[in-house]
Amino acid sequence: MTTTRQPLYYTFGNHMHWVDMQWLWGYDVLPNSLRDMLHFCNETGAKGNINFDVIGYEKMAAESPDALQELRNAVQRGQLEVVGASYGQPYGLFQGGESNVRQRIYGVRGVQRLLGVRPKTFWEEEFDFSPQLPQLLKGVGYEYASLFFQWTWHTPHIPYEDIPTVWWEGLDGSRILTSTRNKLNLHQWPEDFAGILEQPIVKSMPDAGIVQWLELMPSPDWMCRSELLLPQLHDLIADPRFELRFVTLGEYVETARQHAEVRRYTLDDVFHGMSLGKNGDYFRRLSRRAEQSLLAAESLSALSALFGRPYPHWDAYPLWELEEAWRETLSAQHHDNEECEGLCGHVGRYSYERSLSLSGHVVERSLALLAARVTAEPGATLVYNPLGWEREAAVDGQMVTVPALGYCVAGESRSVAPVTVDETPDAITLRRRTLSVTVDKGRGVITQITSADFPDGVVMADSPLLTLRMTVDGQAYTFDEAVVCVDGEAVVIERGAANGARLTIRVALAAELEAVDVHYTAAGLPRTDGRVAAALKTALRFDLPELTLIHDHPYGISELKALGKKYLRKYPTGEWMTSAQEFEEVENPFTALQLLDFTSGDRGLLYLHDGSQAFLRDGDTVYNVLTMYDPWDEDYFIDKLDAHFRLIPHGAISHGQRWKLAQEFTRPVLTTTVRQSSGELPAHFIGIECSAANVAVTAFYREDKDKGRGFEHYAGAGIHLPYIVRLVEFDGADSNVTLRLPGPVAAAFKTNLLGETERELDVTPDGPQWSEVSFSLRPYEIATVYADLVAGRKIPRNLDEHRSVWATIHRVEEK
Repeated sequence: MTTTRQPLYYTFGNHMHWVDMQWLWGYDVLPNSLRDMLHFCNETGAKGNINFDVIGYEKMAAESPDALQELRNAVQRGQLEVVGASYGQPYGLFQGGESNVRQRIYGVRGVQRLLGVRPKTFWEEEFDFSPQLPQLLKGVGYEYASLFFQWTWHTPHIPYEDIPTVWWEGLDGSRILTSTRNKLNLHQWPEDFAGILEQPIVKSMPDAGIVQWLELMPSPDWMCRSELLLPQLHDLIADPRFELRFVTLGEYVETARQHAEVRRYTLDDVFHGMSLGKNGDYFRRLSRRAEQSLLAAESLSALSALFGRPYPHWDAYPLWELEEAWRETLSAQHHDNEECEGLCGHVGRYSYERSLSLSGHVVERSLALLAARVTAEPGATLVYNPLGWEREAAVDGQMVTVPALGYCVAGESRSVAPVTVDETPDAITLRRRTLSVTVDKGRGVITQITSADFPDGVVMADSPLLTLRMTVDGQAYTFDEAVVCVDGEAVVIERGAANGARLTIRVALAAELEAVDVHYTAAGLPRTDGRVAAALKTALRFDLPELTLIHDHPYGISELKALGKKYLRKYPTGEWMTSAQEFEEVENPFTALQLLDFTSGDRGLLYLHDGSQAFLRDGDTVYNVLTMYDPWDEDYFIDKLDAHFRLIPHGAISHGQRWKLAQEFTRPVLTTTVRQSSGELPAHFIGIECSAANVAVTAFYREDKDKGRGFEHYAGAGIHLPYIVRLVEFDGADSNVTLRLPGPVAAAFKTNLLGETERELDVTPDGPQWSEVSFSLRPYEIATVYADLVAGRKIPRNLDEHRSVWATIHRVEEK
């Protein structure tokens, strides 16, 4: 009697990267990992999925072209599928919205250029999740995904499912067919095979499949090698109960398509599993600064070309400098730089610094040339707004209205409202317009904030702001010592703990809007104990009944509860690779990329930060992590703190307004002094205007038309350095948008993120100075427009008229 064997699918992903691994283990890491992967496949007949950082493929092209050719061959014959394909394998949740976009664009284009295929399946080994990610993936052509992230240095959580696939739905409604997190997922260790076939889900799950992560490196200095894994896979193959079917992940997900149900996972459903807040979030702050400096350099360069020659750079746009700066930033955002600051983070830090130096120089050069051409008197201040909406800014004691992605010359305007300082024996109160903040002189805490929306105050008597606590050597410290004084229009607080820890808090009122600014600085902080509970934290609780929390994430804003959740975080007890590991239970953790709004009804308190993304909730109290020590870093700990926060009491406010206020906090206007100017440019120039208040223009840049090579219907084809505009709808509303662009526009297209045309846009001239294009956006849509702005076309120099300068100068003997 013949027994029917149950079909059982098997696929694996091989995760490796140039960042960290090749830095520390040598040039053979990626080639050897690939070859060990091919050996694993050849010995068993398995199909695999390769998950290298795309900068790693670029390095292979330069350093190991023979290995890259082996990879091309394996991909062409269907033995391997390229998955993930982000440029720098980031924890996307911790990076800015545009960084997440560029990670996908640079990654997909890199794979197409180097391997001749377009990646279709998103699967990253480390936690890369955000509510807008399905839309981003669809925007670069992905058809499939997986939400199985492996536990390594971090302990991510995604809800378990008992079906093989789901339709993962993003914030905007985009859906992508996705392999689930389930009990048949295996980690990279051979030991993880034990008992897998005895799981009840093997029989209950339709189209059951084993999906495994590997990190193959054939080195005795590494624990995941094909020689250790082959016996277990051979045992699976030989098991008489099952017919093992080898597939790539894309093939498996397609096979199990019929079983998919819709899932919209929110950030209340997941946990990143990282020691977020470690080392004062220095890396998160570097990432934010690098991204925002790049966006400013791009938009300023795009604007400068509209005025023709002379250009600030050799070409109409400093393409190489900006793209190189992006490559440095995207590789620095790699998950190993986040996890392993003490091991390899110094290289990531240097990458951020190089990126900042490149983009910063572009900004300086461009501003200097603009100041030399604008109509203004010597000594005047030129002001540039790197944001895509008009804003108010305080410049030289005056309030200036600066146009969207444009500039103006600061002139006589209304003065910044003065601050009054009231000091009593017990307290100091700062007042500007209807806003006030009161600091208790004995404790060094904020006891009240009043405003037009909170005339009776928003701070509760038993919950003052600026309270601090941390644990060092098992002892809790609360920074009870305080020395408080007035410094001009600010209050300076020196706080100390019994263990000698000291920090300074500066409290001031913002000049351009009614907000309280708080700046923490410290040096020589003692190392906290190595767990989240021991971190240096500050408590946030406000007089807001029926509290609702609203937070942001990459290119999105949503409500969250952050209640009733406990997650495990693991740490080594000594040397990171060989010591025993232990767990901490982390209760109600959540993140906020730049903003957290405490709301009740039609008013609230908007809390903005410049990089302190880690929060914990305990009832109506929220704790913001300021710094912590991560045992994965062994002896490495940054004992400094430099963190900025802004508190904005407000009435009714939209998501779009929240997001714009957060950007204005960390992206000030750029200024330079006019010295001598030709006066050929106007004193005021608007870069772009967007008609919809709920839609933000988030990026304005250019790219080389060759970026579209290999992609169908590329909108930039035939256009030298096409202009690109990114827009995001934040309020969750269907929107009709009119985008006003400077000068004549020869053509415009609404595209996906890669610049592939979705539809051509009608261009309507609006006088000689403007053109308009109109289109609709769905709720939370991230949209891209490509345009041929005639004024920005490159103007070549007729160097033949100057041949005499070069052609005969070398004939000195004839002279």
